Amino acid sequence: MNDVILRAKHWQVFLLLLAPHVASWYTTSPFTDRILDLVSVFVLMAWVVLQVNALNQLRANLEGYSVTWFLINVFVVLTAWSYSSISEDPDFYISGTKWQVSGMGSLAFLYIVFAYLHVHWFPGSMLKATETGERTDASQGLKAFLLYFFWPIGVWLIQPRLNKLWEEQQWSQRAIQNLGTDIPLGMTAETE
Repeated sequence: MNDVILRAKHWQVFLLLLAPHVASWYTTSPFTDRILDLVSVFVLMAWVVLQVNALNQLRANLEGYSVTWFLINVFVVLTAWSYSSISEDPDFYISGTKWQVSGMGSLAFLYIVFAYLHVHWFPGSMLKATETGERTDASQGLKAFLLYFFWPIGVWLIQPRLNKLWEEQQWSQRAIQNLGTDIPLGMTAETE
């Protein structure tokens, strides 16, 4: 299992997510600023998608979680953001600080807003369900949703929880490997 996202420390993820934002402060070109905004959204979505993939592999038996729907919503958000960044359409503009939509794009924008919220809700709900072992209700998932939505603060609280899940998985794998041997849990056959 590719568990890099579960092993990463909070400060590493924070710096990775923040880098495009900081870089955009030092550019004078509007085009470069739009591209850095797009890169920022791509990095954020990649972080979230990798988490959902890792959590899904940890607890694949959780019912009621449609990863396909989540991925479709990620695609919708990234497509809308990309179109807005590249097209320079005055009737459809989305950035990290401003959303302006008019005309026929207004109907599509309603689903884009829902998709954007769902992209933050789904991993929060899945994280809580993975920790507890059962499907969460709305009140339990609200805190995790807010942590994902306000990621500059949330990354400091989410990533340690992911690290803990990874450590628990490693301990259980070692326990299964050492089952039936006289090796203490903290050791492996090679260190004996």
